[in-house]
Amino acid sequence: MTKFKLCGVSVMADSILLVDDEVSILKAFQRAIKNPDWEIFVAEDGFAALAILAERNIDIIISDMLMPNMNGYKLLQQVKNLYPGTTRLILSGFSEEKDVIQAMLDGTCKLYIMKPWENHMLKETIQQILEVRKILRNRNLLNLINKIDGLCTQPSIFAKLTDMIDKGANMRQMAAVIEEDPIMTARVLQMVNSAFFGIRTGSVSQAIVYLGLPTVKTIVLTASLCEILPHHGGLFSKEQLWRQAIITNQIVGRMYHRLTGKQLPNTSASVGLLHHLGRMAMIHHMPDKYEQLAAILQKQPTLPFDQLEEEIIGVAHQDVGGYLLDWWHLPHQIVESILFHHCPANDAVGDKELAAVVHIASNYALKMVAPGIVEILDEQAFTILNTTREAWETLIKGEQLGSIVDHGHQ
Repeated sequence: MTKFKLCGVSVMADSILLVDDEVSILKAFQRAIKNPDWEIFVAEDGFAALAILAERNIDIIISDMLMPNMNGYKLLQQVKNLYPGTTRLILSGFSEEKDVIQAMLDGTCKLYIMKPWENHMLKETIQQILEVRKILRNRNLLNLINKIDGLCTQPSIFAKLTDMIDKGANMRQMAAVIEEDPIMTARVLQMVNSAFFGIRTGSVSQAIVYLGLPTVKTIVLTASLCEILPHHGGLFSKEQLWRQAIITNQIVGRMYHRLTGKQLPNTSASVGLLHHLGRMAMIHHMPDKYEQLAAILQKQPTLPFDQLEEEIIGVAHQDVGGYLLDWWHLPHQIVESILFHHCPANDAVGDKELAAVVHIASNYALKMVAPGIVEILDEQAFTILNTTREAWETLIKGEQLGSIVDHGHQ
């Protein structure tokens, strides 16, 4: 971000770095995203890009994937290590999609833009990313997180898996890391053997093949946080949060395709498991606050969760969850879906359909695990999905969701 003067007031301009070895594409990109509030830098290769980053505070870098000497993947890996606060995007063609998805899974990039792009969509996407950055870097949120010891440290097994992926480890080696923890092993096998997947295996290696590495990583992350929650029962017990996360993920997986006609991207396959990650972290560090919150909800079950958290704690769980997932370099679609899962129609949301499905799925999962509590449902979510509450409920009744609730008790 660079300062400039506007009517005597110092304003911070958002800074964007474009990297491509084809000058014509750089010029087209510059024209496409021209905005008086953005300062645009360009580089024709990775080395020039790193030189600019060494001199300037860059908010977003957008790099082509295929470049000589240093490709986009290697460049963004260096940016991730040297300038973790810079949001990393890849510009790619269809032929590079496999490599781009791998870059998203290991956290090298947050989002990818396909060639050819539509100018208005490109500009809107960048604007939405900048809005999310501003929310995640909100001063009140940062002050609270800085007071919570260890909140921004990745759970150890999740961190190990991420490091092993970066180093190209095979599935057997990754399975061995999970199997170091019996509870984690049980959680992964619980998911793959659930009614949803309909698979029977006692092998963690096979579980990774069946579920896919992104889902397994998310199970490990969620289970790590669940296991450090207080052991008492009630509204915010680890058992209930785990069951709600599983059911939410199951509903998202089934309903997204039915309502949008699109396949849920692999990089977002575990968004339901993660949607209350912020609440899990906050309960662990502030159990007394959540006991106070639970007591209020028992008397007034229709009060909105996130507003109560704002009043009692000073920040809502979706803000903390979004911050952590961004800190841990998860894909942008997951970060924004968690950040806005209580308000999917927000203008800053790029994939409103995914955020809307998560919003409704969480509501229905809560009904199944805690019938006495009412989560406020935003009717705009149905409009985003071009459906109605009645049509959603008809579809949901056709799904056998109860079996996974019983499985969650095991």
